Amino acid sequence: MKARHKITLTAAVVLSLATAAFAMTRPAEMSGTINATKPYGSGSLTRLFLTVYDANLWTDAPQWSMDETFALTLVYRMSFSTEELVDSTIDQIQAMSPRISGQTLTHYRAVLTRVLPPVKSGHRITVIHSPRAQDRFFHNGRPTGDSQDAAFSEHFFAIWLSPKTPEPKLRAGLLRLLGQR
Repeated sequence: MKARHKITLTAAVVLSLATAAFAMTRPAEMSGTINATKPYGSGSLTRLFLTVYDANLWTDAPQWSMDETFALTLVYRMSFSTEELVDSTIDQIQAMSPRISGQTLTHYRAVLTRVLPPVKSGHRITVIHSPRAQDRFFHNGRPTGDSQDAAFSEHFFAIWLSPKTPEPKLRAGLLRLLGQR
């Protein structure tokens, strides 16, 4: 094996180990809510060979469901303003639910603007979903707000977890749907 290939292979192994280490980091904000010591599933959102964020889905349930408590954690690899995060989220919700009313989108925009702070590379957003209760949002472990709107919750988490997601590969990693795209 040539030295160049050995270096490439070594770099790939180191990157894989670093990714595995990321996937195993349990956010402190889940204490008292979710006891899992490792994520249910993981994935990354990539655009033009750049990773936008790494995602982990956490649950104590044997299988993920909106009817069970779970957390979605996004660790950003790029910086975004609140406006960029909100606009992107609203665009995704609207694309997946084209018949959603303008009034509903305006309400969702207000919720998102309240709970999503700007992020820089390395920042973590965690959203803990509790069925029949509320969704709690955290930025780097600190609470930023909550929502008790079940319809908002369904639309928000559908971005990552719905069969209609525009990111089926990321969904497959989060839900452990190996071989499905």
